[in-house]
Amino acid sequence: MISTVLVPTDFTIETEDLLGCIGELQHVGLKKVILLHVVDILKAHGLTPMFERNAREKIEEYADFVRELELEAETSVVVGDVKRTIAELAEKKGVDLIVMGTTTPGIIRGKLLGRTTEYIVRKSKKMVLVEKYDALKEGKEAYAKACTATFSRVLVPMDCSAEAMRAVRVLSSFEGITREVLLVHVIENIKDLDFLEEQREEVLEMLRKIGDELKGFDVRYRVVEGIPSDEISRLALTEEVTLIMMTARWRGIIEELLLGSTAENVLRKTTKPVLLIPGGKGVREEKEGRDEKEEEKEKGEKTESKDEREEENPEAS
Repeated sequence: MISTVLVPTDFTIETEDLLGCIGELQHVGLKKVILLHVVDILKAHGLTPMFERNAREKIEEYADFVRELELEAETSVVVGDVKRTIAELAEKKGVDLIVMGTTTPGIIRGKLLGRTTEYIVRKSKKMVLVEKYDALKEGKEAYAKACTATFSRVLVPMDCSAEAMRAVRVLSSFEGITREVLLVHVIENIKDLDFLEEQREEVLEMLRKIGDELKGFDVRYRVVEGIPSDEISRLALTEEVTLIMMTARWRGIIEELLLGSTAENVLRKTTKPVLLIPGGKGVREEKEGRDEKEEEKEKGEKTESKDEREEENPEAS
């Protein structure tokens, strides 16, 4: 369930489009939207009071739009470091999701991450929805609202890791807005082509078992070979998905998105929206908990088996 989202605003057309995205999240429990504008302390110089005043007026216009969607709106204007303030407020407010838009300059926006978005997806322990804009019109950059029915057709890369399975559990809560799910596994570093078909069948069987858990969805499967980030980005286009849902892999005790990971590379390459689900400590604890339960179950089965044998052969005891 997603009940509270944080939308950082910079009063650009991307922000206005992002606000148009949040309405569909009401189907999965959205109740409250926190709108944040950070007055960059490094750029404000002596004009901070004026920037703050203007920002408070503008952000209230956005809040009115949110309230028209029958959602609770909270606004915050803060002077500080933009990247750190977003991450810290998300933790402080306990939001379920941060909605970001890419702001990288270029002929076509959306193919690379902006610095602020890149920082948030690496550092935040919250889910992050990264929207992409890449329309070109009359020599000027226009921003096609990429979030039209964002959650309707979702691609989920799978490798049976604890992180990947977490994406499946999150997806299960999107039954109200997601119609189709494409589970994808990319076979990489193929060493023996003789066993490739056998490996494909094993992976396909694994994906089908996962798909069986997704009740209420139209689930399809793809097993391909190649570089994961390239194949995921390619399939997202050819299969016309509306969202890529991925779980982050984290770097040790630092707990930030691993540089050069598949998730980071997909974020950089794709023009599709990406929902990044945090891994890290929570996933490790979750996996350890499942392992402990499995061990207890095995012990219980062994005890029951021993008791049954003793009942069948009381003289042996």
